[in-house]
Amino acid sequence: MDGEGAAETLEVTAKDVRDACISVKTQQAYRSSLRAMSKWIRDTKMEQAPTFFDASGNIDLDRFTLDEFDSFLMEKRKTVGVSTLNGYRSALKDLYRRQDVPLPNTFEKKMATLFSGLKRMQATKYQSGAPKESGKEPLPYSLYQQLCKATLVRQDAGFSHFFLSTQWNLMCRSESVQTLCTQHLSGIDDSVGCVMYKSKTNQEGGGPKDPRHLYANPYSPDTCWITALAIYLACRPTQPKGPLFPGSNQKVRFGNTLRQLINAKTGQTHYGTHSIRKGVATFACSGTTGGPSIASVCLRVGWSLGGVQDRYIRYESAGDQYLGRVVAGLPLNLADFAVLPPHFVNNQDVNLQKCVEEMFPMLRACSTLQDILKLCVASLVNHHSYLRELIPASHPLLSTFLFRYPDMMNHLEAALVRDTSTWMKPTGVPPHVELYKQLRQVQASIDNLPPVLLEGMSNLIEEKGVAAGNITKQVLEATIESLLLRAGLAQGAMSHAPQPVQHSDGDQVYYYSGKFHLLPEEFEFPRTGPCGAWQLWWFGDKSRGWPPLKKIHPHDLPKRSMRKTFSDWVMMIKHLTEAATAAGLAIPTQPTEKEASEIFSVAIEKLQLPPAKHKRRLAELSLPTVLRLVREAQSADKRQRGSDNP
Repeated sequence: MDGEGAAETLEVTAKDVRDACISVKTQQAYRSSLRAMSKWIRDTKMEQAPTFFDASGNIDLDRFTLDEFDSFLMEKRKTVGVSTLNGYRSALKDLYRRQDVPLPNTFEKKMATLFSGLKRMQATKYQSGAPKESGKEPLPYSLYQQLCKATLVRQDAGFSHFFLSTQWNLMCRSESVQTLCTQHLSGIDDSVGCVMYKSKTNQEGGGPKDPRHLYANPYSPDTCWITALAIYLACRPTQPKGPLFPGSNQKVRFGNTLRQLINAKTGQTHYGTHSIRKGVATFACSGTTGGPSIASVCLRVGWSLGGVQDRYIRYESAGDQYLGRVVAGLPLNLADFAVLPPHFVNNQDVNLQKCVEEMFPMLRACSTLQDILKLCVASLVNHHSYLRELIPASHPLLSTFLFRYPDMMNHLEAALVRDTSTWMKPTGVPPHVELYKQLRQVQASIDNLPPVLLEGMSNLIEEKGVAAGNITKQVLEATIESLLLRAGLAQGAMSHAPQPVQHSDGDQVYYYSGKFHLLPEEFEFPRTGPCGAWQLWWFGDKSRGWPPLKKIHPHDLPKRSMRKTFSDWVMMIKHLTEAATAAGLAIPTQPTEKEASEIFSVAIEKLQLPPAKHKRRLAELSLPTVLRLVREAQSADKRQRGSDNP
């Protein structure tokens, strides 16, 4: 049963509905503020403190008057700022609401006057001395680029990289990124549209349901959102449709990672997850003199434009598309700003369909994601050389179907379109970029003039001779070649690397440390989950010269320290095989990729694991973690049988 269906089965009271008007995070903040008030009452009222609370332990609003609240604020202002004091005011108003007590008639007026004075005093204090830093600083685009590269190589299966890129390109809060689902995404021309149904400024979901356009950046694979999505999904082949970031508090997980990376790069603490939203808004508005309109930025970020928003100034796709290209980091002052995402000549190619089926077996059935998944494959093919050089050899991406079969990679690369397309047209392109394109064409024509002129002169020499002599075209070409040889510019013969030795069954054999091995000397076990291990066990990785790992023995490993890891892989495969057999599946000696995926999907669900409070995200767990859980379940089962049979 999905989350929505489960929620419908719960009994919801009228109080629950009323409480839903305030988010869980805000309710937690209110409770913290009320605890601070309660502590102040106990510390200052001494013996009279019990009279300030009712039988339930809540603050008695008949006793805790506005004068008492003023005294509390005056005490707290010694250590906190006006924004924190304003949170205490909001918490007190919520307490009045929950206790069904009407606000005193003078509450709003007295509080408005008090806080106006507090803000003036704080401004005067900051003016006369060093200003106190409040809030997080905007994240500069240069630091964003560094963070994208740092997160790309992290061993978290693309989580932090995709979260960072998504928050930047959507220009939203981390809470909104955390709740994204696959149903929110759809392919729109040369971009991906994402609909935000709820946000901090649209809590009731009554706002427009217009998509925010997300674009690829083929010139910068580090910051390309399509590439980030492709890596994230490719490393999670068993992830079904639904939440993109399953699990609880994924924004906290990302925030901790972001804090560590920023501290390691800058040693500064005034950047946080909200810095991303501030940074991208600043970059869009002020990062160039020819950027998008402030109205487009406000509509995408969710800022209010007063009474004119949705009445006089409304959403238009062209404005958001232009903004999407700008925040993607495309060069606004070049014709390349109108670049198309990497895509294929024929989206119905048989090999492309097979690749999508093997790379994304759970998501391929979702019709709205078909075009997006094909763009993901195209970006991985387009950047495969860069990704191989940058990310660690143990990254789970390099163990996926596409990277394990060089023939498939070569076929798709030959069918890739990087420039002019027969069926895809660029969107969100401003008029001046079209002028840049025309100027580039003119420059290309000028650059082609010298060869044309030389060819004409050559024809003239051939036909007429030089000064009635016998200097022909062949004589001039021979002279030029001899001059190139004299200058050392002639190309020598290419040396060829020796071919690797072949095993009797066609696998490569490597010789080092005085022995023959089936694995190369630089081999390392990828940090992948059970799915990646299962694929490598049956099919290996042809692009890196790895045979199917079921063929290797401990002596094939380049280091003795790897034998423990190899033993864990063997045990994991054994548990999966036993689970599949117990489910009634017959495992072929040489299964196809599709058969192996189907067997794994059944086996992973049949694994005996310890009970958990929440549904485990098996796609997120590493192989050692899953193996540890299996062993814990077996130990618990063994102890249970022992207690039943003393």
